Amino acid sequence: MRYSKLAQPEVQANRRSQMHSDSFKHAHILRKIKPFDWGDSRLGIRRDDIDVFKAAAQVFNHIILVRATNPESLKYIGNKNMYPKPIDCKAKTADCDVYIPFASGHIIHAKTAGLVVDPTLTGAQAFKDGKYAKAVEAWDEFLKDKTPFEKSKKIFKRYGSEKGCFAVDTDINSEYYGCLMISREDAPASFGEAAVPNWRNSHAWMDSAKHSTCMQYIHGDYDLYALLNLDNPNERHLENVVYGVKHYYSPKLEAIQDFINKGIGTPMIQHGDQFRYKHQSDKIYAFYPNNSVYIIDESTASIEEIFEIVYGVN
Repeated sequence: MRYSKLAQPEVQANRRSQMHSDSFKHAHILRKIKPFDWGDSRLGIRRDDIDVFKAAAQVFNHIILVRATNPESLKYIGNKNMYPKPIDCKAKTADCDVYIPFASGHIIHAKTAGLVVDPTLTGAQAFKDGKYAKAVEAWDEFLKDKTPFEKSKKIFKRYGSEKGCFAVDTDINSEYYGCLMISREDAPASFGEAAVPNWRNSHAWMDSAKHSTCMQYIHGDYDLYALLNLDNPNERHLENVVYGVKHYYSPKLEAIQDFINKGIGTPMIQHGDQFRYKHQSDKIYAFYPNNSVYIIDESTASIEEIFEIVYGVN
């Protein structure tokens, strides 16, 4: 392009305008990353677990971003009759306990808050803020590859593994009626029979001597939103398939996952980076290697901007 002294002031003015615009935009985005609020009464993370994530960020020199989990799930962490939600369970946890009436006149108070539920049994009362429709959509997605037998009996195999299954608690005398359970043991011989298996409501640590399935109720896990390696910001992420689900993950995932799960004492981290799958509106806790903790609580569009402008990824 031919150089023109007449054009130079205009070019410089445009450049200054662009720099000012970029600076303003960057500052605007940075304001959306807020300091951690210890006074928040509805934290989506246990206070004892915060130090575990801070330590992991320091040890591995990563920025670790974690989705807030359902606060009602936190009380179940470490309970031997409960288990964190695995990668092949996309069904939603309930926000509230529910009262469920039956035609016989029997009414139960089901302890559904914080546990994964079948929304067709608990109804909309188990969810706040219009979440019921999303819960039904997620339940339908969970059922999409299940057989008619599995759907009718509410017992579901785990694909990609010979071990384990899911089952809904349909015992009308159970305080966890409507909640989804998981077994990580061998599927029982009665799984394919027409009759409802007698192991459905056997629970780990309760009567495991009678049954090998060891059913556990499922509570919310900690979803890793992203692992950002400061030693190699442009490292290539990997992908594979786990229990029939596409899984995106950092090369350091296994080491970081093991470190955090041992620190917490139960496998609260079950899979890799969510943002590699898709961005969505979330409350996210960001742990930095310098011991800082921040909160990102924004819309999907704002989170996409934050990742592109602040973290340099999209």
